[in-house]
Amino acid sequence: MYKILIVDDEQLERNALKVIINKDINSIVEIEEAVNGREAIVKSRSFNPDIIFLDIKMPGINGIDAARTIRDSDSSVSIVFLTAYNQFEYAREAIDIGVSNFIIKPSSDSHILEVINKVITNIDNSRAEFIEKEDNEIRLNKASGYLENEFIYNLSVRGISEEKFESYLSFLELDFFSARAGISKLNYSTYPVHIDSSYQKHVLRKKTVFIIQNILTDIGLTTLFNMELSNIYFLVIKLKGSSINLDTLDISRLSIAISDEVKKTINLEVITSFGSIFKDPAESIKSFSRAKNNLVGEASLLSAVQQPSKADIFPFNLEIELEQGLLKGSRKEVLETYQHLCNWFNNSLLKYENKKRSIIELTTVLRHAVAYQQPDGICTVDDGDINEAMSAEVLLSGLNIFLNNLLEQTASVKNMENSPAIKSACRFIEDNFKQDITLEESATHCRLSSFYFSKLFKKSMGITFIDYLTNCRLREAKRLLESSNLSMKEISYEIGYSDPNYFTRVFKRIESISPTTYRSNKMLRSQ
Repeated sequence: MYKILIVDDEQLERNALKVIINKDINSIVEIEEAVNGREAIVKSRSFNPDIIFLDIKMPGINGIDAARTIRDSDSSVSIVFLTAYNQFEYAREAIDIGVSNFIIKPSSDSHILEVINKVITNIDNSRAEFIEKEDNEIRLNKASGYLENEFIYNLSVRGISEEKFESYLSFLELDFFSARAGISKLNYSTYPVHIDSSYQKHVLRKKTVFIIQNILTDIGLTTLFNMELSNIYFLVIKLKGSSINLDTLDISRLSIAISDEVKKTINLEVITSFGSIFKDPAESIKSFSRAKNNLVGEASLLSAVQQPSKADIFPFNLEIELEQGLLKGSRKEVLETYQHLCNWFNNSLLKYENKKRSIIELTTVLRHAVAYQQPDGICTVDDGDINEAMSAEVLLSGLNIFLNNLLEQTASVKNMENSPAIKSACRFIEDNFKQDITLEESATHCRLSSFYFSKLFKKSMGITFIDYLTNCRLREAKRLLESSNLSMKEISYEIGYSDPNYFTRVFKRIESISPTTYRSNKMLRSQ
């Protein structure tokens, strides 16, 4: 659909142009007319045309002045000037305004159609570009939201390799310096209206996230959120160059500010806790665990003020104890914690479905914690009867079986540190460092998950995968600098770097001198 405005003081000219358009243009069009420049300006605002055919020589406001005014309010409209030969002196001004084309009167039908079709093609291309750009932005926003959820989930539950951590930060365009975990727990029972659907809870979580984000942005911090879990998990990030100091941040006051603002804005009670500061992604789980522990303390303090039963609060400390017991492979600790969890379940005044949901969420967290320790990154233990359990007895019995199965799986990897996998990885790196190999490829070669491989490699070799790969490449670079006449660019390609400038920066960072200086020094010593 195209809207066309024809502006000419001569009705005969307007009618002739309308006949040509209606007869020969296949696209659906809607046509309006104006008899002078002033009317053209008014109609362009109300009609919003895609194309304006505008006669230059008209009484009153001429076509040039009308076009200039129209262009000020609508930069996208296509303007085609109608002009006579003796009016061609207006051409320079028309070009400055940004007209799409000229039709010189009198003109043949075929030429008029050629101009119209060319303008329509340009409009179609512009619309397609706009739609594609809009679609790309929507897809990018969706992808960013998904990656943000996944990023926080990995940091809080599964753990993440340094290389993956950097990849997430690169995609999210964050110049990371340090961070602190945060968790907000919403008390839906305090909301004035009864909440009985997951959608209602999602809306309240979304509003709470918006409030937290605004508060932290105002003090110069960046935030990332995961809203897929029952509580809001988030990361408070200090970017490089930021003057804010996470060490001196008054988190108690910040927690109160969040609670007060959420209460004031959406009339809902929320408690927020923060974990320890970390720079190394390997410390992220510890930070979120600290936040969980602190959340238990905040919840206990809140319960003392509000007087509900302490047993109504899910015991996050038990979740942490179960994680730690499983990762240590301590059957005694796991079963003792399981008994405490059973006591909470049986004594809590919460509805059965709410308690069951908490247990199901607990199994998800524990499964991922165990997967994080597995060579292949997979936990093969399922929920068993927990999801379908209709009674406390069946549910708790299913949880007991689930925990014992997790213990069996963790026991199977206790001696992996002595595996020959890392020796195989070192040989793979030394044989292939001239290629663009990645941590993921090396992990796949060893049949290990990326994260487990990264952790095991550093533990076995004392350095990271990237450092080991870099050492192999620089060792070969030094050999070539000493024994060949290859250029820096050629050496860079030869050892696996596609960017010679990057090779130079890496070499200088490790050796404290540039590769050129290194070669010169070696040549002087040999003389």
